Amino acid sequence: MNMEKYTVIIPTRDRAETLVATLRTCLRQTYENFEIIVSDNCSDDNTKEIVDQLSDHRIKYINPGKRLSMSGNFEFALSHVNEGFVMFIGSDDGIMPYAINYVDSIVKKYKVKAVSCQQANYKWPNFFDNSLAGKIIFGRLRNGNGIEIRNTHDWIQKTLSFKTSYCYDLPNLYCGFVHKDIINKAYKDGVYFKSITPDAYSAFATAIFLESYAFSYTPFVIAGASNKSTGASVLLVSGDNKESNLYNTENDIDICEGFINCPSIEIICTEAFCKLAKNFPEQCSNYHIDFQKMFIDAVSNSNNKTRDEVCKAVNKMKLNIPEFDKYNYSKDNINYIYSFYKLFCDVIKILLNKPQIVEISESHKIGINDVDEAGLVIYAMINYNKSKLFVTKKDLLFRRIKGKK
Repeated sequence: MNMEKYTVIIPTRDRAETLVATLRTCLRQTYENFEIIVSDNCSDDNTKEIVDQLSDHRIKYINPGKRLSMSGNFEFALSHVNEGFVMFIGSDDGIMPYAINYVDSIVKKYKVKAVSCQQANYKWPNFFDNSLAGKIIFGRLRNGNGIEIRNTHDWIQKTLSFKTSYCYDLPNLYCGFVHKDIINKAYKDGVYFKSITPDAYSAFATAIFLESYAFSYTPFVIAGASNKSTGASVLLVSGDNKESNLYNTENDIDICEGFINCPSIEIICTEAFCKLAKNFPEQCSNYHIDFQKMFIDAVSNSNNKTRDEVCKAVNKMKLNIPEFDKYNYSKDNINYIYSFYKLFCDVIKILLNKPQIVEISESHKIGINDVDEAGLVIYAMINYNKSKLFVTKKDLLFRRIKGKK
């Protein structure tokens, strides 16, 4: 019986300090038909040396020979895959020790062409927000086997109604596996990535060509964030960061008409869908975007460093979008909206009371210094939670009452 092929693509540039740990997480895999592609966007550091030192036949190093935009590097890397399941991760992300075998078991059991997961999250010790540095967050197992087979139409609409966060619940190509047969359907004029935001665009591009996909509440990916993370830089510190400046100045794809590029996951996500809809109008025509919710959430989720830029973008954009009422966002009413939204979120968190979420703060103070070490700790805790190795104080009390040691 032929084994399905799995490929993990790591687009990178000047990330050698984190790339080595990302690659270690990949090299822990035991699945045989597995390849790792490092697409080095003309780094000035020792990225190639790091790859060469690891000297593993599963790693394929490629370089476009000239500097590309982020989407350009994604496109270049994807052109080197011809078959099987594909996943992109960043060069400060990681995959769990069991990832490929686990995903393959889901593919075989449910006969799906895409598998996504509830990601674990890790902030590297060098993360630019010291209050978050070293934080690890992951979910415990839910009841049952922790797998949902999801209807893609429902989850696209939930995403466009902003009932989910960003595109994380969709069948992702970034931090999730998608079969090349599905990817091939979303090429237009020989190009796959048609948006400035390749992760969101590819999530929607996968979803419109699938009826269903598997979603795992057990993480097989660790989403890392370091001081060189483009996404975190763009969304949290706006234009004050080298990484966000490079991302914006090197972009060679036009923003969708009516949109303004700004540090808002709601606006970024919606722009990606609208770019997709221009290329595949028939597949996207049945979905409705809640523009009013998009703008309200964009403002409410902004922070002190990004709020002015987001508000200016919102006020300009709403003039071009007739579906949105003419509410004016200014400094005078931002605090009210923001306070109300935060109060609403706090109430929801209390009502949901999700005990399955585990957080470890300042993990670097207990010897966890990179995404590979974080992945091993998460793996151990998930597996120990399945066993009886941990004894709670309540268990000890009952044992003493019953006269047991």
